Amino acid sequence: MRLTNLYLPRVWAGSQLDEKFLPPDIHPLSAHIKLTENCQARCVSCDYWKTTWKDGISTERAIRLVDEIAELGIGTLRMTGGEPLIRKDLFDVLERSRARDFGRVILQTNGLLLKRFHQQMNASPITHVNVSIDGMRKSNDRIRGVEGYFDLAVEGIQALHGKKVSFTVTLNGISAAELDELASVARGLGAEVGYNILSRNLFFLANADLVSLWPNKDRVALLERFAREAMRRPEFEVEYLRKYYSHEALDEPPCVLGYLQVFVLSNGDVLTGCYPLPPVGNIVQSSLREVLASEAYRKQAAAMVRRECPGCTCGVESSLAMKHAVSSGFFELNRLLHGSSSSLP
Repeated sequence: MRLTNLYLPRVWAGSQLDEKFLPPDIHPLSAHIKLTENCQARCVSCDYWKTTWKDGISTERAIRLVDEIAELGIGTLRMTGGEPLIRKDLFDVLERSRARDFGRVILQTNGLLLKRFHQQMNASPITHVNVSIDGMRKSNDRIRGVEGYFDLAVEGIQALHGKKVSFTVTLNGISAAELDELASVARGLGAEVGYNILSRNLFFLANADLVSLWPNKDRVALLERFAREAMRRPEFEVEYLRKYYSHEALDEPPCVLGYLQVFVLSNGDVLTGCYPLPPVGNIVQSSLREVLASEAYRKQAAAMVRRECPGCTCGVESSLAMKHAVSSGFFELNRLLHGSSSSLP
């Protein structure tokens, strides 16, 4: 299964004009794998650490899964979690699989183990490292629930060589006034800055303390300015952020994530790029190719375009870019899919 030159134009036409134009076959551009959902951080913005998860994908199945993703022609592989570096066989999986065939192998990490594993990291096929950092030292450690988190993550980043690094910031009210300083720190480390948006409809945020994190009017203005000036986000995206955090009515874009990315959870469940919706298959029971070709996957991806879902903020920048593709071209969408786009676990 290979991506054709008409795939993205068909996704655009099917999502913006008429569903009949949607591609009949699913060709995701990126695959997100969770080999574990356990995490040693204690973030107030997340519930993962409150549960002990059982990893359901064996080493050998993980290797075959990465190979299968490569064979499907998917260009970007993202290893996420939980905390992926907790999985002891992570580097074994990457070395024994076709991970080096991908244009980008992204590690989404809290950064707490980067320093310990920097030698394995530097020798691995990983090309991009996205580190979850939400503010300067005091605010970040408060949000992430680990004293010394900020310093340890920065030390780990400094030990990396030959990797493209990005700070992934969950935009919030606590650290809103520090984001310019944080961006300066990132630049000093040769890193970019990406972002996530607080969401109420994700299972791993169900009991998170969103009230303390939600920005007031003044902090929303700071986030808006940061997105526009420091991150140079397009105006339609900045406007979405402002309205979302201000609790204003939103003209939600058709969600195209079902056509752009596929998720595999640590128990093998396959998601159509969407956490709130149910799985459409399981790679422990069948191949990923079979799941992607299934009627269940196709129907759910099309339903997402119609927004027949609880709604969330995952990857909304990609759906916004698709909605505004006529005015901005596909350049922004390609940057999001192949660069340092935002990424929840």
